[in-house]
Amino acid sequence: MPPIQLQRVSALILLVCLSACSGGDSAGASASGSEESKSQLKAREATRVRVSKVEQREMVRRLETTTVVESDKEIRLFPRVAGTVQSLHAEEGDRVELGALLAQLDDRDARAKLAEAQVAMREAQDNARKLQLGIDEAQARVRSTQLSMEQKGREYERNARAEGVVSELALDQLRLARDTALGDHESAKLALERAKLEANAARTAEERAKLALERAQLELSWTSVTAPFSGVIANRTVKAGDAVSSAAPLFVLTDPTSLRAVFYRPQRELSFFQGDGKALAAIELSARAEALPKAQFVGRVQLVSPSIDAQSGNFRVTVRLEPRTSEDARTPLLPGMLVRLSIVNERHPQALVVEKRALRREGDLSLLFVADQGVARRVEVREGFSEDLVVEVIPLEGSRLAAGDSVVVVGNRDLEDGMALELESSVQR
Repeated sequence: MPPIQLQRVSALILLVCLSACSGGDSAGASASGSEESKSQLKAREATRVRVSKVEQREMVRRLETTTVVESDKEIRLFPRVAGTVQSLHAEEGDRVELGALLAQLDDRDARAKLAEAQVAMREAQDNARKLQLGIDEAQARVRSTQLSMEQKGREYERNARAEGVVSELALDQLRLARDTALGDHESAKLALERAKLEANAARTAEERAKLALERAQLELSWTSVTAPFSGVIANRTVKAGDAVSSAAPLFVLTDPTSLRAVFYRPQRELSFFQGDGKALAAIELSARAEALPKAQFVGRVQLVSPSIDAQSGNFRVTVRLEPRTSEDARTPLLPGMLVRLSIVNERHPQALVVEKRALRREGDLSLLFVADQGVARRVEVREGFSEDLVVEVIPLEGSRLAAGDSVVVVGNRDLEDGMALELESSVQR
C-alpha cells in the first residue's frame, strides 16, 4: 500500500478509537448519576417501625428468692440421764401437749436415792427441832440464874450495910453466894450462845438435806422425757429396751403452727430491710410452695441480722409465714417445704412504663424514640423498677415523655433524632 493511503487508514482508525473512548466515559457518567439519584431517593423514604403506647401505672420493687420452711419451735429431745428406755408413750405424727410424757426410763435407782434423801431430810429436821429445845432450855436457865444472881446480890448489899449485925464470916459467905450466882448466870448465857450456834448448824444441815432431796427429785424427774411445748412428734429414734444417754436424741418435736422462713440477701440490699418496726411492717411479702400450688401465704419480717457474713457477704432475714385465707389454711405449710418468696418493699404508683425492647442503650445512657407526628424524637431516660417485659422509665432533664406517647419498639436500632417514620402498626399491650 502507498504511504499516503497508509497514513489515511491510520488516521481513520485513531478517530474511531477516540470516538469509542468518548462514548464509554459518557455511559459511565450516566450510570453514576443514576445510582446517586437512587441513593437520594432511598434516603428520603420513611423508616418502617412498630410502636406501643406509654402506660402510667404502679410499679414495685420486687425481690424474689427460694428457701425452706422451718418451725420456729423445733427441738431434739435428749435424755438428761443415762438409762434404759422402759416404755414409750408417743409415736411419729402424734400431737402432744405441754408436759406430756413421751418416754419413761428405768427409775429404780433414782427412786432409791430419793428415798435416802427423804430420810436424811427427816433426820436433819428432827435434829433441828431437838436443838431448838436446847435453846429454850438454855434461855430458861439464863432466866433462873439471873433471878438467883439478883437475889444473892440484894442479900449481900442489905447485910453489908448493916455493920455489926452480921459477922464477917457470914458476910463472906453471902459475898461468895453472890459471886457464885453471877458465875452461874454467865455460864448459862454461854450455854445459850452455844445452843444457838448448834441450832444454826442444824438449820444449815437441814437446808443441805433439803437441797439433796430436791436434787434427788430432779434426777427422778429426768427419767421421764416430757414435751417442753405443744407440738407434733416429727421423729422417734429409740424403742423400748434401748440403752440411751445424753449424747443421742430420743425425739424431734416441732410446732407446725409457728412457721418461719430464713433467707439470705446480698449486702447491697441491706437498705431495703432497714428501719423501725413500722418500716419493716410495710414490706409486703408473699410465699408459694411448690407442693401446694393453689395455696398462698403471707409473711412479715420478724428479724434482720445486724451483721454481714464475712465469707459470703450476705445478711440473714427471718420472716413469719401464715395462710392468706381460711381456705389456704386447709392445706398448711409443713416444715421442710420449699417455698418461693416474693418481697415488695417500695411502690411507684404513677410510673411511666414501656416495653423493655423500646430501650436502646449507648454505654451508660438509656434512650428511646417517640413517634411524634411521623418523626422520631429522641428521649433520654433513667430506668426504674422492672418486671418481666416492661420497665419504668424516668425522663432526664430536658426530655419529654407522657402517658399515651407512642414509643418505637421494633426498628429503633438505627434510628436518629428527626428521622421520618412509617408506623407498621400500633400495638396495645
